Amino acid sequence: MGSICLRTYVEPELARTVSKMAQRQGRSESAFVAAALRAYVAAGAEGPARAAEDSQKRQLGRIEDEVNKVMPELETQKELLLTFVKVWLEHNPPLDPALEASLSASADARLERFLDIASITQSQGGLAHLHAVGAEDDEDWDAHGDLETSSS
Repeated sequence: MGSICLRTYVEPELARTVSKMAQRQGRSESAFVAAALRAYVAAGAEGPARAAEDSQKRQLGRIEDEVNKVMPELETQKELLLTFVKVWLEHNPPLDPALEASLSASADARLERFLDIASITQSQGGLAHLHAVGAEDDEDWDAHGDLETSSS
């Protein structure tokens, strides 16, 4: 089979690497480059696409592993919350119909305060911020979940 001379220019570092690898394989630089070109052309346009796909698969695999590590903890938290709600519902008496409207309004107000605090806490760095603020303030929560301000 005949050969045609192709001339190409590469960076000096790549040329040194090709030379070293060709020497290790006991081949000429020309034979080494020709074999590399054959492999690249045989892979066609699929080569770079396949490499990108393989990289994405590896990344997705790592993400999946991380999610799988977290799932048991989330399941435990869910079970704890459901157990709490079940116990709470079993041990709290039904509401007095005469007080139902005022209790509902109070619950709505407490929920709004809770959501405000949760929003502020998340925007300012999580629970560590909430504990630091709580230590500085003279505010306490009463037995009903309402905020009391002590006057000194």
